[in-house]
Amino acid sequence: MTIPMPAPVANYFLHANAHDADTVAACFSQDAEVRDEGHVYRGRDAIRAWQRATSARYGSTAHPAGCESTPSGCRVEAAVTGNFPGSPARIVFDYSLDGPAITGLRIGA
Repeated sequence: MTIPMPAPVANYFLHANAHDADTVAACFSQDAEVRDEGHVYRGRDAIRAWQRATSARYGSTAHPAGCESTPSGCRVEAAVTGNFPGSPARIVFDYSLDGPAITGLRIGA
């Protein structure tokens, strides 16, 4: 089943699940910010490095289960599987969007 979501978010999941850090970074604006596991990554270069390290460490894939609009973008709940304790886990991806780009992403439980 395909979950309707904004194009930049759908592209993020497509490329993150393919472990393509370069294309994941291209889903974000130049000055975007990602917050994950207590760390903040600002800008495409930092986001690319974060995606590479996360893919290497966890080998995870996310399977979106639902998407709801928020004032700044959308919130996606996904089942995430990978090499980490508690896999699969339900993870929330909270996106801020500006047109065709993700300007912010907060990942949490």
